[in-house]
Amino acid sequence: MKNLLSLFLISFSWPLCGYEVTVRVVDDAGVAVAGSDVGVVFGSYGSEDINKGKSDKDGLYRATGRGNHSVMINVVKSGYYPAQLEGLSRDKDHDVEVVLPRILNPVSMYALRNVSLKFPVQSEWLGFDFEAADWVGPYGKGKTIDILFRFRSEFKGLVDRIRSQEDMEKAVKFSKEMYQAARMEWTMDKFRVDYGKWDAVMEVSFSVKEEGIYETSQFLKYSQLKMPHSAPTEGYVPTWRYEGRSYKAKAYREDVGYFLRTRVRLDRDGNIASANYAKIMGDFLVATKGGQVAFTYYFNPLPNDRNLEFDPKKNLFPKDKPGANVYDP
Repeated sequence: MKNLLSLFLISFSWPLCGYEVTVRVVDDAGVAVAGSDVGVVFGSYGSEDINKGKSDKDGLYRATGRGNHSVMINVVKSGYYPAQLEGLSRDKDHDVEVVLPRILNPVSMYALRNVSLKFPVQSEWLGFDFEAADWVGPYGKGKTIDILFRFRSEFKGLVDRIRSQEDMEKAVKFSKEMYQAARMEWTMDKFRVDYGKWDAVMEVSFSVKEEGIYETSQFLKYSQLKMPHSAPTEGYVPTWRYEGRSYKAKAYREDVGYFLRTRVRLDRDGNIASANYAKIMGDFLVATKGGQVAFTYYFNPLPNDRNLEFDPKKNLFPKDKPGANVYDP
């Protein structure tokens, strides 16, 4: 029995693979960072092969290890934002450049994590105020339009599994029981939302043509500071559009961010005299059926200050406000 168990464990174990990982550490300006603490973890089921050391004058650190799971890299240095890369494949050598953004000038801002907005009406432009974290009146307490949203959805029929009258009756019966158990009112409109197929469009716009949104590809998913320190001066577009279907999954992009220019005031010649800047971390998350959008944003209230390096200890929202526990700069 013992021999059979040993054979079973051997046949289902993963062989340990030996390979090399080369890490080159640079800052956000592309300059090599010497003396950073680098850790490379070669993962194995039940154990880990850990290499630790410092990057040399060229920002290089090399590690050799064995493992049968993914590789993780940690890089830390005082004066820089740390990095953690996970999920590198286990069966090949790696040559990885890791960017450590410099800590320059973290400032106080209005920052909210995963703020969720339900659209009170469809097919109508709705203003949202970053400082108030609410819709602009008459749908909320906001006073200044920082960004405009418009949402509309279209019912495309019931889900495919409801193919007959009998299927329909069973689904309605089950739906009513669920609402009754939750002590909520059941309506056919709610049933259509729950069991329907919906197409939806969400649009973003602004109240002044010189305002806009800028989608950046400079996004460091592995870093605490994921986007550049400052908002760009040019490249903003006046509109942005999302299209989705409840019956066809659309991946949420974690490696994207947006800069916004808002509250623009023009001089007599039509040039920008002042503006405020904000960033949205990650993609907009749109609920196609329910008519909601969620996103994480940072707003600098100081006019003409493009600095969007946030100090998590200086959130201008009160600590007890839902979503104000923002830790990334």
